Amino acid sequence: MAEFNQDNEHRPSYRTGLVYDLAEYLAACGVCASPDADQRVVGNIPAVFAYRLEDEPDRAMAVFNITVDEAASDSNPTVRFSLVFRGEPRDQITPLEDAALAYKHLHDLTDIKLTATSGFLSCRRVINDPPLLDTNDRWHAVDTYTATLLAPPTTH
Repeated sequence: MAEFNQDNEHRPSYRTGLVYDLAEYLAACGVCASPDADQRVVGNIPAVFAYRLEDEPDRAMAVFNITVDEAASDSNPTVRFSLVFRGEPRDQITPLEDAALAYKHLHDLTDIKLTATSGFLSCRRVINDPPLLDTNDRWHAVDTYTATLLAPPTTH
């Protein structure tokens, strides 16, 4: 599994499961489709992608730009990630509404259980970019979050 930076260059991935744990959590909150679903036919909810926003379907989101900083703590590192939401052509409102729903389930919350084995001690949106328009007249809303990871459970 690989991670890509904003310049689409390959870099080693760290804690690769986190992107899927976050997608599962957001799907359970109704923010996006289940990562296990066929993303081409998810209906009236954003399709979800890891690391890259695919071209189809129009209404979609991606979890990308994940970095992990263990400078403060090895067991509870800080993670930074971005979410991008895209709407149908000429629809500027839906991506903003989808991003707002993710914000409701992430920003300023504590003890967020992503899956049975991963979670955030705390999470905060740190960058709220203005909407962007692509060459296909589709608007994008991009938010960046910083979170402190919960230490993984110990097994004995």
